[in-house]
Amino acid sequence: MTGITVLIIEDEPTINRIVSNYFMKENFKVLSALDGFKGLQLFSNNKVDLVCLDIMMPNVNGWDVAKTIRESSNVPIIMMSALSEEEDILKGYSLKVDDYITKPFNPKILIAKVRNLLERLNDPTQHIKTSGILEVTSIKMDLDTHRAYIFDEEVGLSKTEFDLLKYFLEHQGKICSRNLLLDEVWGIDVYVEDRIVDTYIKKLRKYLGPNAHFIKTVFGVGYRFEVINE
Repeated sequence: MTGITVLIIEDEPTINRIVSNYFMKENFKVLSALDGFKGLQLFSNNKVDLVCLDIMMPNVNGWDVAKTIRESSNVPIIMMSALSEEEDILKGYSLKVDDYITKPFNPKILIAKVRNLLERLNDPTQHIKTSGILEVTSIKMDLDTHRAYIFDEEVGLSKTEFDLLKYFLEHQGKICSRNLLLDEVWGIDVYVEDRIVDTYIKKLRKYLGPNAHFIKTVFGVGYRFEVINE
């Protein structure tokens, strides 16, 4: 993808080189760092469109790199790590990374994930927000009046249902853990069981009707909203 700059932060030289070469063959501009500190320097000094980030690195680990980047930027981040336990993956998503791929992986799969992520973020037909209106395919939300319409029929959403649907529409393709949704929709100061999210997802799917499949379950992690024509 011409004009797209990918920052690869990976401390294993062989993996760094292989991944970098794959991106360059696909016409991406590549910046690479062998540790987190150098990665943050490159991120601060260059226009970066996406970050591929290892976790276990010297100087500054991947968790702290992601946290630092998120303090100032919403740039897409894909974590690539040998840490494959559920708690590690959930920790990554709690830091608002966009995807998490476990090692060993095929670089072609990583490239495909990057392409899909960037295309979704740059597709104006998927996420239209003008004059208080948020519209995605058959779903229309009036942010000023707090009314929602599905297939042009108004649906009576509660405030939490409305906020949850709005969050999904504004973060299409992003895998969201239950804890992330609780923090973003219910609020960090509100204590509720994380399984309450499942109850509200079931309600939204019922409202969406034939488009219920837009809300995908990512087993062991959470949910992802993705417009798919089946």
